[in-house]
Amino acid sequence: MKPLHSRVEAHQLDRAAAMLKVLSHPKRLAIVDLLGKTKGKDSQMSVTDIYQALDLPQAIASQHLITLKDRGVLKSSKIGTKIYYSLAVPQLLKVIDTLEDYSSRL
Repeated sequence: MKPLHSRVEAHQLDRAAAMLKVLSHPKRLAIVDLLGKTKGKDSQMSVTDIYQALDLPQAIASQHLITLKDRGVLKSSKIGTKIYYSLAVPQLLKVIDTLEDYSSRL
């Protein structure tokens, strides 16, 4: 097996690290998990649905949603006056599942 530095380009490592950094906040991880598991990977939820499901203040949920969207984890669409969010990278659910499996053994 080749060393990591020769198998993966530096820019790929930088992007992966940035993605893990944005997911390192428990509330953001919960939002991604909720969007991926509660409604299915292709579904969307309104801001109201998200903050109520996670029992978060609306302002806090909105801040995390904007951060996730700005980093390319989520995408949004506006229907009427409501903003709906969905996963832009559904493959992140595999990462979250792996983390959940590992953390349950700690």
